[in-house]
Amino acid sequence: MECTSDRLRKSIENELCLESVIKQVYGGGGNQPLGEHGHILFNFSSIRANCCVYKGRWQYELMLGSKGVMQIGWATINCKFSQEKGVGDTPHSYAYDGHRIRKWNVSTYKYGESWLTGDVIGCAIDLDKGLIGFYRNGNYLGDAFDKVQIGPSLAYFPAVSLAYNENLVANFGSTPLRYPVAGYSPLQLYPKKDIAQTNKLLMWLEKLLDLYNSVTQEPNPVLVVRNWPPQYKQGLKSQLLLVAAPLMHRLSPLLANAFLTEACFLRFLFDMQIKDQRSMDSKSRITSVLEIMWSLMEPYELHQCLEFIVVALLTGYRFAPATPEFYEQKKYLALTLALLQHTPTKHYLLQNVLFDKIKFPVLLEVKPLDKAGLAEVVPEVWLDFKQEMNDEELFRKACYQKSCTHLKLVVKEVELVQLEILLELFDASNVYQGQCSRCIFLHKLREFLKENSGGARVPVVHLCPLPVALAFFHRLISLLRICVSASGIDLNGLSVPCSSFYDNSIQYTEVQRIGGLQSHLLRIYQDIVLQEISKEKATTENDPIGKLLKSEKSKAQHLRHAGDKDNFGTLIELLDGIVRLYHIAAHRQLEKMCALRDTMHEYRHALKEIEKRLKVQKGDVEEELNLAKQVFLEELVEQGRHQAWISSVVYSSDRQADVYWLLQILLRTLSQASEIGLLFSFVPDFYVEACIKCCHALRNFFPPAAPADSLPAFAGHHELLIKYGSFLAHHFSDERVVNAELKDSLVQALASYVCYPATLQALESMDPDSRLIMTKALLQPYENRAWAQSNWILIRLWKGCGFAFRYSISPHLAKKMSCKSIPLPEAFPTISQTPCPSPVFLEHASQWLLDNPEAAASFMSSVLNQLNWAFSEFIGMLQEIQNASNRPERVFIDSRQLKICATCFDLALGLLRVLEMTVHLVPQLFTDPSRPSSEIFLTRLCQLVCQVLNRITSKSGCFCLVASMEIPGLETIDHFPILTAVTGILVSLIIDGLPKSQKKAINALLAEPSFQPSSLDFLLGGSQESPNCKPFSLRDYKEVSKEEIDKVEQLCQLLHSKYDIAQQNRGLEEIDDDLVCTICYANPKSACFYPCQHQSCRNCISLHLLSHKECFFCKSVIEFIKPIQQEKK
Repeated sequence: MECTSDRLRKSIENELCLESVIKQVYGGGGNQPLGEHGHILFNFSSIRANCCVYKGRWQYELMLGSKGVMQIGWATINCKFSQEKGVGDTPHSYAYDGHRIRKWNVSTYKYGESWLTGDVIGCAIDLDKGLIGFYRNGNYLGDAFDKVQIGPSLAYFPAVSLAYNENLVANFGSTPLRYPVAGYSPLQLYPKKDIAQTNKLLMWLEKLLDLYNSVTQEPNPVLVVRNWPPQYKQGLKSQLLLVAAPLMHRLSPLLANAFLTEACFLRFLFDMQIKDQRSMDSKSRITSVLEIMWSLMEPYELHQCLEFIVVALLTGYRFAPATPEFYEQKKYLALTLALLQHTPTKHYLLQNVLFDKIKFPVLLEVKPLDKAGLAEVVPEVWLDFKQEMNDEELFRKACYQKSCTHLKLVVKEVELVQLEILLELFDASNVYQGQCSRCIFLHKLREFLKENSGGARVPVVHLCPLPVALAFFHRLISLLRICVSASGIDLNGLSVPCSSFYDNSIQYTEVQRIGGLQSHLLRIYQDIVLQEISKEKATTENDPIGKLLKSEKSKAQHLRHAGDKDNFGTLIELLDGIVRLYHIAAHRQLEKMCALRDTMHEYRHALKEIEKRLKVQKGDVEEELNLAKQVFLEELVEQGRHQAWISSVVYSSDRQADVYWLLQILLRTLSQASEIGLLFSFVPDFYVEACIKCCHALRNFFPPAAPADSLPAFAGHHELLIKYGSFLAHHFSDERVVNAELKDSLVQALASYVCYPATLQALESMDPDSRLIMTKALLQPYENRAWAQSNWILIRLWKGCGFAFRYSISPHLAKKMSCKSIPLPEAFPTISQTPCPSPVFLEHASQWLLDNPEAAASFMSSVLNQLNWAFSEFIGMLQEIQNASNRPERVFIDSRQLKICATCFDLALGLLRVLEMTVHLVPQLFTDPSRPSSEIFLTRLCQLVCQVLNRITSKSGCFCLVASMEIPGLETIDHFPILTAVTGILVSLIIDGLPKSQKKAINALLAEPSFQPSSLDFLLGGSQESPNCKPFSLRDYKEVSKEEIDKVEQLCQLLHSKYDIAQQNRGLEEIDDDLVCTICYANPKSACFYPCQHQSCRNCISLHLLSHKECFFCKSVIEFIKPIQQEKK
């Protein structure tokens, strides 16, 4: 049965995607079109072709572009689909889903195999017997349905349902089926007559090729036509072309057909390629064929034929079965390379086809082996979590490593052919019709990156899959290395010239700069830009590379007429494209591949737990555990084989070296750009982000496949870490960085860098000026900036020195970690890091705060203000939760509110630890009477400490109630972390302080009206008789040392004794109600404001004047304050 629709026939012949044969698309609120390149743009959409069958045996094929949820099969015209119902969910539709390994016809049952990207799924229907079956890469999966309803008004259409962003390509017979089934016909019948005619003509063409090759290789062909007029005297080559002309006249229209091109001509080219490999001729038969085609075919027929050839090559490469030796893949790549070695063909394909009609980067990916292929290549799997290394385990390890090495070598062979293709396209000496192939390639690469970036941070449906983008990145890195070496440029000195960012030599579109929009920057820095360009012109006159770059910049058109072999400007443009490609896609794929490693860790942990239980369990439980153990082992073996592929192909040492080299280039470029002053603002933001991502990948993604310990093998590894740390230290608070998201990325990168001993050591190894710059930036006031990350960095530098602050995970959380509902400790960044304090930076912080009293006062004031805000917000939310819990009806608390509550607690805890650090390092800020702000800071500190102690230790308070409720989302809230932070402040201020400062601190604490000695008793287990409050004592925690317990006891005894003495001295003193301060109602009035003459206590007005200059009561401006004396009763 042949399709009769002209539109269908034409679109099927193009075979671009399933969009061409749509009848209806259901879902998304009605009939909706597919997205570009066959992507589904809605949650679940169904597609039905507009050709049907009602008797006989038929098949069609689907080539999978992704491996997600897709239901493929057959459906009748009466099936109504929606976003909830797809193919197989209605009575007269039948489907198979390889993602879930199920078959669907209203009900669902287990069926088939798991499919992968690049698989070819055959859908066969026998309407004589009522059978439907499916094939995966030519292997029959069995009868899926054997009672398919047939009869009048029942005709079946090919139909599929796809989840969001899934994609596939359907072939109904417009091109040869990859796995035809005997006895079944494609929906579009093969043109058998045309096939026979084409094969006959190609056979005659083959006979001409040998003679044509021998003639064209001779330097002086002999004239064989004599006694003719001069215009007819031709050489052998021309005579052969005259003979071939009538043949090509008949063959050309046939080659403009997609089916005949793939079925006949492509096979013919493969045969010629095999003959070329066997012969010793210097000229390729493929090249000869192309020369004849370009000489004798009409342009439109030639171009159509070349398009069909390349589409067939890409399809064949992408959907060829992945065998252990990758024979099919190498065959398709070799023919592609042979085609591109013909200059006119290469230029036409590069200009019009490779990036416009097909996804050329797909040719640069190596398709992963499936389960069976991996089992053949990696027969033995070594699970490295086993502690006992007996002979059997050593043998497994050796076999596993040998398999990984073999896999790496086999893949390397494919990659070398791919690299040859890129080298052919990037040939700077290859000029045709005034255009250089290298320049065309760079232009297409720039358009490709623009198309796939979708803006700086806007998520889009990527046209290029992430695995393909990662492979493209690594091939381009290899290409750049070869070209740079061939140009005589030092690989270790390569960088992007700073001028490229502001002189428009590289065309950027829709790219943010670190200082804002380029148009805005040009308006502001126009004079500076012109001055720098003038300097560059003067300095490049005697510099050959500079002249070359200058000439490159002077060309207005992006497609330049180039013939220079060593074109420095084009290499820089390629490097810029590599940086952008890594930023938009390659890094994301590296991150994505880490998921398998994490899954393996989970399975290993579960297997260890089962083995522990097997030692104590017997009977039926033991049998069930053994079954579970076997399941986990089988899953781990399969994952181990996939890990072998990832370790050999994705995370190999070669791939690590690529990212390492790119990081070197980025740091060199950014360091040079930073030195040019304000023009640093012109640097594209993706340079900084790519630099951060490269370092993150090297430290987190490649190990253990390529351990971080292997990095020292690269020259200057430690110096590079120092250089990266110095870049972060100088720029995380750089005023030239305007982009808020980029600023956040920089400070997060620095926060990550201080977390680990090796990278912290690199920061400590920076020059003193860089360390001081970083310290100064961290200790800036917390107003008008994002301060949370800076505060966290200070905590990280202090952790390990504070009171009972030596834990990785807070002890109250450690007890809950076995509960499945508790998140991983990584969710709590301020308390889940291993202690690693930095005496170097703490010394810098101490010295800077002492040497800069005004800046230190501003910093301390901001910390106290933020702590007051964070703790007040936290207590307010706890009170709302307490009120909700007291209601008789059941109340649900918004998860967002719980998250905000936990965040406020986290912020308050972090600020308390920074206060503890400051009090310990620079107690003079609070106790030195020569500092004008010390008294007010000490008063405020005592107020906050008392407020926290009273709220946290109150037996009937909201904190004890909420902490005892163990609400999911509030796991971090507990007495231990916050009380140890407060205790650390008091111990540093009173017990560890000098006698003079100790006395001042005690007096200030006792003078605070809200001070309650009972709150101190709570620390060691006293005054806790309440059903809502869990028993608490610092003595119960091993994290608190004996020395620290002794200090707490000493603190309690000292404050109790001083408090009793103070109470006795107060005696019967009372304050007249008319003379009490109307702000705090705790102290007598002692200060008068002028000119308004309102009065309050000295402490209240001093606190008020820190942030306001107006009177607390009448809002008039206060000019000065006079003390007043009140008579005591």
